[in-house]
Amino acid sequence: MYSMRLRSIGGNLTAEQLRSVAELADKYGRGYVHVTTRQGVEIPWVHIENYDRIQREIRALGLTPGTCGPRIRTVIACPGNEICNFGLVDARGMAEILDATFFGREVPMKTKLAVSGCPNSCAKPQENDLGFVGAVEPVYRHELCIGCGLCAEVCPGKAITMQDGHPVLETANCLHEGNCISSCPVDAWVPGRQGYHTYAGGKIGRRPQLGVKVAEFVQEGQVVPLVEAALQVFKTLGKTHERLADTINRVGAEEFTRQLHQEWAQGQDDGQWEEAANS
Repeated sequence: MYSMRLRSIGGNLTAEQLRSVAELADKYGRGYVHVTTRQGVEIPWVHIENYDRIQREIRALGLTPGTCGPRIRTVIACPGNEICNFGLVDARGMAEILDATFFGREVPMKTKLAVSGCPNSCAKPQENDLGFVGAVEPVYRHELCIGCGLCAEVCPGKAITMQDGHPVLETANCLHEGNCISSCPVDAWVPGRQGYHTYAGGKIGRRPQLGVKVAEFVQEGQVVPLVEAALQVFKTLGKTHERLADTINRVGAEEFTRQLHQEWAQGQDDGQWEEAANS
C-alpha cells in the first residue's frame, strides 16, 4: 500500500478538484485524505496495482503527483497580498512561478522552497532550504511629519522612537514590515526599497536550524535568477545526500553567500538566468 501525494502549489486546490480528490479517496483509498505539513494532500492506502490508473485520473483533474528523492519539492506559500492585509508581495503568484520553474529538478539532496508575503513569515520560509519574505524599507519625510507618534506605537520591532517630537528609526531593529507606512495619516513614511529578503539553509528534522539571510530586497524578476544561482552553488559545493544547510555549515555562511552573489552576478552578465526565467 502507498500514499499518493498531490502537487498543491501554495496549498491551493479548486473546489472541483477537492470534490474529485474525495471521490478518488473513496475509490482507491479508505475514504479519507491526509493534509501534509507542506500544504499538500495525500490519498493513503492506494494499492500498487491501481497506481497508473489513479495517476491518470489525477492528471485529468489538472493535478500532478508530488515528487520525492533528491529533487525540488512543491513550493509552499501564504496567501500574500492577494488576501492578507499584512501581505507586501504576491506570495502565491511567486510560488507558482518558482514551482513552474524548479519543481522536480534534480539537486544534491531534497530542496524545499517557501514564500511569505511579509515578515510574519507564516509559511515558515526560514525553515526551508530557500525561503523568501516580502519586505519594504520605510523612508521618512521629515517635512510632512506632524509628530503624532502613531508610527512608533505600531512598530513591532520597536525600531521607531519619538525624540523631540519626531520619529527616529533605528535601522538595525527595523523588520521591514511596513506598519509605519500604512498607518501614517500624512504619508510621512513612504516605501523605499521593496522585494524579497532571501534565506538559505533552513531545515527541520532531527537537527533543525533556521536559514541565514543571504540577500535583501530582491526584486520579483530577480528571484528566479537568484534561485538558479543558489542551486548552481549548491551543486558545486554540496555533497551527495547533503542538505543545503549542511553544505553551508561545512563551508561557512559567509563563503556560501559570497559564491552565491558571484554566481548570481555572473549569470546576469551572461544572460543565462534571464533565459532560464523565460524558458
